[in-house]
Amino acid sequence: MSIVVCEHCDRYIDSDDDGDCFIDNPYDSKDTTILCEPCREKAYERAQERLMEDGGEPSLIEQQRAAYNIKHGIRS
Repeated sequence: MSIVVCEHCDRYIDSDDDGDCFIDNPYDSKDTTILCEPCREKAYERAQERLMEDGGEPSLIEQQRAAYNIKHGIRS
């Protein structure tokens, strides 16, 4: 049994029961964030709301068209 503390709400987490509480930074293998399940769910919901408000990421075709326009100096 290993008890850790959520970095957002200071809730105690048994890492044996909640193995997903350790979130690795994909850009730095030494950087790990500890979040409880409710905080992870809230973060996921916020990310989904941001995507809905922003209209999501541009499609690959939209990215290619934008790159082509930049390369050839075409203004839209």
